[in-house]
Amino acid sequence: NLLHNVIIIVMFYGGLPLQMLCPPLAKYIINTYRKPSRLFITGSKGEQHELSSQEGTTQGDPLAMGWYSITTKLLIETSKVEGVSQVWLADDAAGGGKLDNLLQWYDNLEHCGKKWGYLVNGSKSWLITKPEMVDRAREIFGDRVNITTDGKRHLGAALGTKAFRDEYSNDLVANWVKQLKALCEIAATQPQAAYTAYVRGFNSKFTYFQRTIPDFGFYLSPVQNLIENELLPAIFGSDTPLPQHLLEVVALPVRHGGLGIANVIKEAAKQFEGSSTITRLHTEAIIDQADEMPTVDREGRTAHERIQEHISVKADALQERLTELDQTLPQHLLNFVKQARDKGAGSWLTALPLVNQGFSLTKSEFRDALKLRYNVSITDIPSVCVCGERFNTSHALNCKKGGFVSQRHDNIRDMFTGLLDKCCTNVSAEPHLTDLQGETFQYRSANTSQGARLDMRARNFWRHGQDAYFDVRVTHVNAQSQANMSTAAIFKRHEAEKKRQYNDRVMNVEHGTFSPLIIGTNGGMGAECHLFVRRLAEKLASKQREDYAATVTWIRTKLAFEVIRSTVLCVRGSRKPWRTPTQHTDDFGLLAHVAGLNTTTPEPNRPHVNC
Repeated sequence: NLLHNVIIIVMFYGGLPLQMLCPPLAKYIINTYRKPSRLFITGSKGEQHELSSQEGTTQGDPLAMGWYSITTKLLIETSKVEGVSQVWLADDAAGGGKLDNLLQWYDNLEHCGKKWGYLVNGSKSWLITKPEMVDRAREIFGDRVNITTDGKRHLGAALGTKAFRDEYSNDLVANWVKQLKALCEIAATQPQAAYTAYVRGFNSKFTYFQRTIPDFGFYLSPVQNLIENELLPAIFGSDTPLPQHLLEVVALPVRHGGLGIANVIKEAAKQFEGSSTITRLHTEAIIDQADEMPTVDREGRTAHERIQEHISVKADALQERLTELDQTLPQHLLNFVKQARDKGAGSWLTALPLVNQGFSLTKSEFRDALKLRYNVSITDIPSVCVCGERFNTSHALNCKKGGFVSQRHDNIRDMFTGLLDKCCTNVSAEPHLTDLQGETFQYRSANTSQGARLDMRARNFWRHGQDAYFDVRVTHVNAQSQANMSTAAIFKRHEAEKKRQYNDRVMNVEHGTFSPLIIGTNGGMGAECHLFVRRLAEKLASKQREDYAATVTWIRTKLAFEVIRSTVLCVRGSRKPWRTPTQHTDDFGLLAHVAGLNTTTPEPNRPHVNC
């Protein structure tokens, strides 16, 4: 182990005792590693065994990586040979140069390694050489290392001939295809779980190789074909692949109206170029074998400037892509994609499907939500509504039959009321406004009815000692009456309407504030609702000593799930009983009396409830 006897190494690094260079750190190191670490192991019968370990730093030591770097630097310097370029990552060493120089470097590494506790393992060491030099390599190295002319895996990437890279990459892709097929099978019954597993985990399998192997997209065709022909159809619940224009949309990030399932072939070139830009300073330092990391590269750019350059190029490319896509999408899809870009509209796609937080959707709910997001036709719905109108998704989101539209409103009101109760006082749902006694208001549309109510009231929300009133409205953003309007314009119109109805009355009679909370069936919110959510998150975070960013994100996500569930219920919910009742009455006492039932004897094991 490289850090065997680490105390001896660090105490005299550079010829000066560490006590002189940095007394506080010296005391920490001496106290921590003066004696061997005590390791406790439980045997098969539950007995306890103790082992003394002198190998390396203690697991979990926050300074372990720093001391590891110091000892690695010692080993790099003492084994240095002119003509050999070294590359190290932790304890993985690599060198490049002519054979004779490499042999000298390898000898130094073995000799110095024993001194510092770094034991070179020849059976795991590989020498990659040209075919015409293989005999010479075997002559001078013998069987001390493995020798190949093809290539070898190094730090997960492939070094060597193109044939070796092809074989290595194709093997990787073949393994990924097997795993992805298993994920497609899961998507048939658990589409939300499969989608989350792909975007939050499986997709990351490709990233490292896209960044380190040139033209890696060439090998990823089988993966992309499987995504387009099996995974996405399974997630959407479709028997056929998605149209090409919809494939372009789902490849976008969620915040831009997509699903974050990028085209892995196109993504490979972007990842490789971005990695080359960001690591340029490190690459040049390795080529130059610099003793210290330079602050600027050969073009005079710092690492931070290179990162900012990459971010800027990436943002410009995305904006250009969005502009081109918006110009080519059919109008019926473009409107929905723009609505999906509203802040918070895609929050339900970025959460883990946790049942205990209400973030888990059934396969029907998840697929219907995706289809509503992209205006894809939903099958297995009636052709005629119980109200007599032609039934489609647009009608379903407006029809009052069945009470689903009211329930959509009430669920959000109850959610906000519960959160307000955690951070405010005098909280109530559907509070009555004070009756009027001759007051007049600016607008003729103002609500002047006696017994008028709003959805919520809370004291100390905006200002200490003042009541804040709120009224929720969930609007169908794709209703015929709002056709060709942006969601921002829709929300602003509804906010203005609500304010004309209640703002003067609340301010002049109740001496409070009024905020209309307008929410779209797409999951977007009006400006007033955004302010409300931010203020609510601020008060909750302060009251419960939580992180503001986490709090506001959770509220938006919870709201998005409430909207999605209630919207899908409007489409799928039954608006009439499945069978016509044979007897129309709610007087069960009368029915029991007529039937001569004994109502005095309680049912066995029936729990007693105090109301």
